Amino acid sequence: MQSEDIAEFREMEWFGKRITESRYTLSEHALRFMVAGTISVKDIEIILLTGWVLEERRNPMRATSYLVYGTACEKDVHIVCANGGNNWLVILFAYVPTLPVCSSPTQRRNPGGETMTDHVGACFFCGGALEEIVAGNYDYRHEGQMYVIKRLPVTLCTQCGEKYIRADVGKNIEELINGKTFSGTETVHVVDYELEKDLML
Repeated sequence: MQSEDIAEFREMEWFGKRITESRYTLSEHALRFMVAGTISVKDIEIILLTGWVLEERRNPMRATSYLVYGTACEKDVHIVCANGGNNWLVILFAYVPTLPVCSSPTQRRNPGGETMTDHVGACFFCGGALEEIVAGNYDYRHEGQMYVIKRLPVTLCTQCGEKYIRADVGKNIEELINGKTFSGTETVHVVDYELEKDLML
C-alpha cells in the first residue's frame, strides 16, 4: 500500500468514526443542497463510511478540507468536509456531481481552488465567531414542499450569518417531516421574480 493510500485510509477511518459517533455538524450550505430531496443525512453518512478521498485541498491561510466521493441509493455524491476542531467533523458541502463543475463523478473540471477556514470555534467560511442560538424560523424544502422549522437550535456565525446544525438535529428534522409531525400550517407568499418584474414595466 502506497503512502498516499495509507493517508487516505486514515482520513476515511477518522471520518467514519465521527459519523458512527454522530460527532459531526452540517453547515447551512450542506443543508441547502439537501432541500431538493436528492441527498439525505443518511446518504451523507453512507458516503463518509464507504467512499474515498478524491481531493485534499490545502491552503496556507486555511486548513485542509477533503472532497469525498461515493455512491448511496444508486447515485453518485460528493461531500466536502474538514476537521471542525475538538475532534468533530464538519460537513461543508454535499451535492450530486454534474456538469459544468464535474466532467464525471470522479473528475472535477477545475480541481482545487478555494477551501474553507478551519479555526476551532470559528466559521469555516469567513472565520467569524460562532454563537449558539435558537432560530425563530428556518425554511426547509423537502421533495418539493416547503417546511418552516420553528425554534431550531443552531450555531450562528456572527460575522457572515452562516448557520450550522448538529447531526442529531438534522436527523430529527428529516424524521419529523417524514413522520408528518407538524404543529400547524401557514400561508406562504410566492413571488415569481421574472413574471412579476415584467408586470411592473
